[in-house]
Amino acid sequence: MTLNKLKTALAATTLTLAATTAAFAQDMRIAYTGYSTDNTFWIGVANAAAAEAENQGVEFIDMTASSPDSAAQRDAVDRAIDMGVDGIIIGAVDNRAFDSSLDAAAQKGIAVVAVDTSIDHDHVSSLVQTDNLAAAGIAGDYIVDQLDGGKVLILGGSAGHQTGNARRDGVKNAAEAAGHEVIFQICDWQDACAFETATNFLQSDPEIKAIFSAWDPGALAAVSAAKALGKLDNLVIVGFDGNPANLVAIAEGEQDATIKQDNTRMGTEAVQNLLSVIKGEEAPAVVPIDGILITSDNVAEYQ
Repeated sequence: MTLNKLKTALAATTLTLAATTAAFAQDMRIAYTGYSTDNTFWIGVANAAAAEAENQGVEFIDMTASSPDSAAQRDAVDRAIDMGVDGIIIGAVDNRAFDSSLDAAAQKGIAVVAVDTSIDHDHVSSLVQTDNLAAAGIAGDYIVDQLDGGKVLILGGSAGHQTGNARRDGVKNAAEAAGHEVIFQICDWQDACAFETATNFLQSDPEIKAIFSAWDPGALAAVSAAKALGKLDNLVIVGFDGNPANLVAIAEGEQDATIKQDNTRMGTEAVQNLLSVIKGEEAPAVVPIDGILITSDNVAEYQ
C-alpha cells in the first residue's frame, strides 16, 4: 500500500470511529439524582455533570428533588429505570435505600455509579467522592492546633450515612488523640437542628470551645447561634464543603475554616465513569478526591 493510500485508509477509519461514537452518544440518555436542588454544593455537582454530558453529546435527565427526601429519590431511580435510561448517577440521601431498585437496574443492564456517598450494592460500578475521612482529619488537626483545652461539639449528618460518619470520625479521631472530649449530635444535615443544638450546648456547657459541622450551612447556623449568645470570639467553628457563603464568613472572621470539596470534578468524573461503564470499558471502582483546608490565610484564592 502506498503512503497516500495508507493515509486515506487511516482517515476513513478515523471518520468511521468518530461517526460511530457520535451515533452512540446521540442515542444515549443518563439520569442523575443528587441530594437536593436547594444545596449549594449539590447545585455545583449537578451543573458539572450536566455540562460534561452535553460535552459528550449525551442527554442528561436531572431527577433531583427540591429537598433531601430518600423516598422521593428512590422513586426517581425507579422512574429512571422504567424510562429505560442507559445509566444512572446517584448522590444518595440515604445510601441504604436502593437495594431493590439496583437489583432492577442490574436486571435491565442499566449502569449505575455513585457520587459523594458510597452505596453498598454489587451493581454500583464506581464511586467518585471526597476522601471524607482524610479531609475531616485535616479539619480535626486544624481544630486541635487552635485549642488549648475544652470540648469539641460535632454536628453530624444522618444516622448511618457513610459520608457523614467519615467526616465525624476524621475530626473525632484527631480531637480525642489530642485529649479533647468530643460530643457528637446527629442533625440529619438540617440547618435548624444545627442552630438549636449549638445554642443548647453553648448555653449549657462552657467547656465547648470548638464546633465542627459536617456540612457548611450547619457551620453558618453555628456561627449564628454563637453570635446570638455573644460567644463567637471564643469559639473555633469549622465546616465542610467550601460553599461561597462560608468563604465570606471566613473572610469576615466569623467562621474559622472549612474543607473545600471539588464538586465540579465530582460531577464531571461521575459522568465520565458512567459512560465508560455503559460502553463496557473499565472505570475506577473509587475515585478519592483530596479536600482542601480553607482558612483566613488562603480564602481569597477561592473567592
